[in-house]
Amino acid sequence: MVQMNEVAKIRQRWIDAGSPACDHLELDQEFYLGARDDDWACLSCGEEFSRQEVRAMREARDD
Repeated sequence: MVQMNEVAKIRQRWIDAGSPACDHLELDQEFYLGARDDDWACLSCGEEFSRQEVRAMREARDD
């Protein structure tokens, strides 16, 4: 579980590092003030994804 404000910090650090490619291997559900958001976020680069996108990425990795 990761808060939206933390995702923003992660994203800014990633941008400051030159926005290298990311495989989005570490995904977690996003929360806003303790309430679940429908989005998921990459804990490496801060990119946000819908539940369907996360499911598709996980299925692609399992192939």
